Amino acid sequence: MDNILANINLLTSLAPVLNLELIVNGLLVGALFALIAYGMALVWGVMNIINVTQGAYVVFGGYISFYVVRALSGLAPGAPPILWIVISMPVAAAAGAALSYAIFRLVVQRILERDLFISLLATFGIELVLQQTMNQLFTAEERVVDAQLPTFAFLDYMVNVPGSRAFGAVLGVVAAVLIVLLVRYTRFGRAMRATAQNAQAARIMGIDTDRIYAMTYALNGAICGIAGSIVAFVFVLHPFQGFIYTLRSFAIVILAGIGNIVGVIFAALGLGVYENYAGFILGPEYQNGMVFIIVPITLLVRAWIVRRHRQYLK
Repeated sequence: MDNILANINLLTSLAPVLNLELIVNGLLVGALFALIAYGMALVWGVMNIINVTQGAYVVFGGYISFYVVRALSGLAPGAPPILWIVISMPVAAAAGAALSYAIFRLVVQRILERDLFISLLATFGIELVLQQTMNQLFTAEERVVDAQLPTFAFLDYMVNVPGSRAFGAVLGVVAAVLIVLLVRYTRFGRAMRATAQNAQAARIMGIDTDRIYAMTYALNGAICGIAGSIVAFVFVLHPFQGFIYTLRSFAIVILAGIGNIVGVIFAALGLGVYENYAGFILGPEYQNGMVFIIVPITLLVRAWIVRRHRQYLK
């Protein structure tokens, strides 16, 4: 408790400029959270499935990126690692899309007409299988891609921003913009939005909804692959780390609402700042644990908003 009070005093009285560092770093990490949550929102909105496997796909994409970067670095040791990171991203995206498409055909397509509880159980089982498989293939050793980027210091070194987080945020924003353009302005995107609004009407209009479901789930796998490439050099990789990304995505989508892109962005940025403050005040060992607390809080807030909205309509 003394440490907590001392940290709060540090932020409020002794060094309030540290708030700027926590906010900036939180926003940079939140950009990555938004990318992962957007993929979950797509699957949930189009297929009415809560994809608990989301985090496992992210970790899988990170491992693909890690080994691609290591292989390319061995071929040309003098090249900057960020070049190999950028090259590894489409490879991780393709691998994530292939894996998720295969899982869709094997399992997910069989639960499309079931209720949400069945989808939770099925995707949670897939998550466990993928975790154990990655543990066997890649071992439980923590891995990270060294981007060799400097830390940027401001205000007499009171505000420090890791270059890896800034670079990861830029890559995440670029990827998100490309995905939003794909969804909004391509024929596939229009078919996907039509299927999300009314699948039966979309079938009558000649849209192959089963194909749209498969492509949507594969697109989510590609998004997770890209996000995993960023996770590989911003954080660390571990086979059992994926569930924390699933929880973050779930909290963001619940708070923002399905299909609300702007809401997903703001909720993700807020979650990034929230985690940074929690890690600073309580200690880094509690930072991930605070995500488990935000999920029930998010559900309660969402229920309160819905209740107030209904009262307003009445």
